[in-house]
Amino acid sequence: MIDAKQCANTHEGKVVSVTGNKLVSMCSKGHEHSHTVAADAKVTCGGEVCKTSDLKAGTDIRVTTKKDDKNVAIGIEATDKTATAAAATCCG
Repeated sequence: MIDAKQCANTHEGKVVSVTGNKLVSMCSKGHEHSHTVAADAKVTCGGEVCKTSDLKAGTDIRVTTKKDDKNVAIGIEATDKTATAAAATCCG
């Protein structure tokens, strides 16, 4: 689990693309968020450890960023593998 102190540094959305260590997601407000995925980032799919390459366009995700650098993702949770969940929310 991601440290609770970092919860303020999270947002939810859908995967737009993953290329190498670059993640682009979009929140329900239509804002794109681009992140560099940290080498030691915790990535989970349906509660199981997975790789960023397992994240497909349209997958619902929750991204946790470094407290001091919101462009670096330290955690990515795929919350719905089939991307059929309700619209995601965005922190703004």
